Amino acid sequence: MKKVIVFLLFAFVCQGLWAQNVNVNVPLPKSLRTVSPSGDDAMNNRKIKFQTGGNFNLQIGNPMGFCLQPKIGILPLDWLMIGANISYTLRWYIPEKWVGHTFGANPFVEAYLFQRQFIIHAGYEWVNYQPYMYEAQRTNSHVVLVGAGYRTNISVHSSMNFLVLLPVYQYNGDGFRYYSNWYTPQVRIGYNYTF
Repeated sequence: MKKVIVFLLFAFVCQGLWAQNVNVNVPLPKSLRTVSPSGDDAMNNRKIKFQTGGNFNLQIGNPMGFCLQPKIGILPLDWLMIGANISYTLRWYIPEKWVGHTFGANPFVEAYLFQRQFIIHAGYEWVNYQPYMYEAQRTNSHVVLVGAGYRTNISVHSSMNFLVLLPVYQYNGDGFRYYSNWYTPQVRIGYNYTF
């Protein structure tokens, strides 16, 4: 008798496990179905969105140069982005035939106003660079950049931006050498992908 009870108990437990693996093709009523948003609905239902992309900056004059800045950020609100980027700048002086490499980091805040097309930007930027061609020692420079720009949507997730930034405060470790790229306004063109 004990063997029969153990067998029935074992069959009852196994039947529950077996029933979980059986695929029944009977649809549930709509009221019992779980709704799992996908695609754009999932992104719109999320409270915090993320953004990635980067900027491209071109400098004309002496020195000539261009800068690449990949970035990442979060959007706690639809109109506010808090982010950071790293930067690499290639500078070259035409008469002297000298090339310099600059590395940097930049935490920033951006606000998107007027249907998220007008941009207000404020950020701190740190760079490490070689000041002159005959000096091997590199130096650090710090600046606060503020500016405005325009943003246009390419698709639901991607957009392009155009920024003009002005240096409002600059500090250098050695006290007298200023980073020459910050003498003029910075014009940056960027691409953003929101997910």
